Amino acid sequence: MPDQRPAPVGPVVPVTPEDEAPSLAASRAASALAAAETTHADAQAAYDAARLDLSATLADHDAALTRVDEVRALADAAVVTADASTKTLAALVRAMVQQSSDTTAFDALLGAQGEGDLLARLGSVDRLASLTGNISEIRDRVELDTARSNALQADFAAAQEAAAAFPVAAKQEALAAAELTLSQATAALAAAAENARIALAESAEASADRSAEATSQLAGVLGARLSNQGWATPAVGIINDGFGPRPDLPLPGVEPFHSGTDLGAACGTPIYAASAGTVIQTGQLGTYGNWILIDHGDGVNTGYAHIRDGATLVQAGDTVTAGQVIAGVGSTGASTGCHLHIEVRVDGTAIDPQPFFAAHGIDLGAG
Repeated sequence: MPDQRPAPVGPVVPVTPEDEAPSLAASRAASALAAAETTHADAQAAYDAARLDLSATLADHDAALTRVDEVRALADAAVVTADASTKTLAALVRAMVQQSSDTTAFDALLGAQGEGDLLARLGSVDRLASLTGNISEIRDRVELDTARSNALQADFAAAQEAAAAFPVAAKQEALAAAELTLSQATAALAAAAENARIALAESAEASADRSAEATSQLAGVLGARLSNQGWATPAVGIINDGFGPRPDLPLPGVEPFHSGTDLGAACGTPIYAASAGTVIQTGQLGTYGNWILIDHGDGVNTGYAHIRDGATLVQAGDTVTAGQVIAGVGSTGASTGCHLHIEVRVDGTAIDPQPFFAAHGIDLGAG
């Protein structure tokens, strides 16, 4: 039947879990493993980021505590200095007020301390007397010392508040949560890796079984007869449409040039790989319906179109042998009845399949 050749699409062959080929199970296990690796990498990155964040917060918190200690020391010293300045000014004022009597001045300054250190007390009086002319300077000093003490006390309170504001506990909780997520991702990755290993082993074993079964089915099957050149009949059926231009289009919207040969056959009839090769595409392909494309090397590809839904037995990446059952005849895509559209491409260009197969020992439509 007529076909168009739109851009290929990805595999969309419908399958049910009980009908899945082991190779599909292995592919899904590999996808799950890749997803687990991505999740683990993300969890590792999040854990590393949380750990660095906590380390930075702790370092900043330690620096803030050091600042608190430093400011506390400065504030304490400033209190002492301001207190001393205030006491000095107070003593000087009292002495000046009591200048009417030396004894009074002495008592006001020195108190009733006895005569044991009289010379020292007299020296203090002399020093006090020398300061009487500089009372305004002393008053200024008291104001400066007091202001500095007040400022440092405020700085100390601010430093304490800043140190207390660091979210150390929140960062520790974030790190613990990231560590738990990483642990779970690590366990999931290990499980996915084991599942992938098992699925791959089962797929390899099942693939070997399928190859052996397909090979055994070739014996005595007319439709899968092999030539001495390693090619096989792609399907048992008569030719009902050939390669080349067609003036009458059986369906609207199809190309006027038929790029393959149609072999009429009942739905479900086996479709065989024309020769050994590698499956490079399966799935839906525009008017081709369900489709398989096999690469046989040296630029030669064979294509199989209109495959029955759910009857594709291979997938991209599989290797096949000549005559291996790869699908079942159907009527998907632009088709008016069950048949196989067999197509041969050389270096990407479709050629007439009949002379090509004949040159390789196979007569299409025979038998």
